[in-house]
Amino acid sequence: MRVFFQRNRGKVVGGMAGLVVALLLIFAWPLLLILFLVMVGAFVGGVFDAGRRIGRLFDRVFPERGSTRSRSQKS
Repeated sequence: MRVFFQRNRGKVVGGMAGLVVALLLIFAWPLLLILFLVMVGAFVGGVFDAGRRIGRLFDRVFPERGSTRSRSQKS
């Protein structure tokens, strides 16, 4: 038995790791789904926050003085 484990250490470790992952997926999938959805929500929220920051930066760099279209329509 010891010789088998010495010769096939990678196979044994890989098989055990696969078993652990399979058990996690079978019994803990709701928890994994919740964690995944929380991470996706945090990522999407970060994208919206970054969009607001970029919008404020453009507002500071290019202040709105009035639309050129509204000036031409008044004439």
